[in-house]
Amino acid sequence: MIKVLLILLYLLSTNFNISVNAEESLTKNDIVDIFKRSMQHWNIDYDKLDENKSGAACIPWQTIDKSFIKEGIFTALGYGFNLYDIKIAKKASLEGCERMRRANKIESTCKCEMVLYNNDILLE
Repeated sequence: MIKVLLILLYLLSTNFNISVNAEESLTKNDIVDIFKRSMQHWNIDYDKLDENKSGAACIPWQTIDKSFIKEGIFTALGYGFNLYDIKIAKKASLEGCERMRRANKIESTCKCEMVLYNNDILLE
């Protein structure tokens, strides 16, 4: 009986460590870096856009791995700048991302989410 309990405890602790490591391996800053790299792919430097800027990306959460974090780009993006307020900024970015998502036929692989407003990270 004690052996069974010890084995269960070991298995539970192993699963816990795996999930903790998975969460630690991908940070909000990683997503921001991938977003900015993706914008650079289209020759757009997010950091040089005028204020009241925003950005959204179709994030494929299920397929992001270490290689994607280092080199990958998001297939669908939306952005805006010189926008009146955060509400309009979100709308502009998400609509642009959704259009690109439909055009690339990747509706089932990712979801458009806000990444940035100015330099504030909006990921949830």
